[in-house]
Amino acid sequence: MWLDLLFQVCMDVVQSEQVSKPVRVFCTVLISLVFPIGIVSLFLLTFVIEGQSFLRRVAFLLLELGITGYYVRFLKTVMRGSKGEKK
Repeated sequence: MWLDLLFQVCMDVVQSEQVSKPVRVFCTVLISLVFPIGIVSLFLLTFVIEGQSFLRRVAFLLLELGITGYYVRFLKTVMRGSKGEKK
């Protein structure tokens, strides 16, 4: 729960023009390190660990898709922000 709040605040900081560039870069790096670790961990839970039921594998797969979509949305936001700074 607190992790979701942290990531939401980091995403807001990255989008904000009022925050200094080093802080925005730090938040971008933090999110870019944590999200892929979570995505890879869930993929490992789904496909590598044996003895799980089919429903549990489907649930993990749905979580992976949700996290991947959230991460792609974050990357689009960051790229949109960096394109705006170059102009």
